[in-house]
Amino acid sequence: MKYFIIYILVLFSTVQCSNELVFEDQSFQRKTTLPCTENCPEIKVKIPVANGVSIVADSINKKVFSVLKQIIYFGEKPYTSKDYNGLLKSFIDS
Repeated sequence: MKYFIIYILVLFSTVQCSNELVFEDQSFQRKTTLPCTENCPEIKVKIPVANGVSIVADSINKKVFSVLKQIIYFGEKPYTSKDYNGLLKSFIDS
């Protein structure tokens, strides 16, 4: 019985470790659509995106997006973008 409990605990811990939270970098880039010849405005961001445990990853990813939105926001009306590409487009076009 003692070995059975130890076996169950080891099995449970290995199953729990397989659901780890993993971060991967994603890069986003946007150039201006205005005509220019050199030194054109361009924005590049590298964002850590959480994968793995879906509830936790979604919460982290939403918070990171919110923070980036607050960092690049300026002006009177906030950006209404729901993804990074739209956010960069709104920023570079402003």
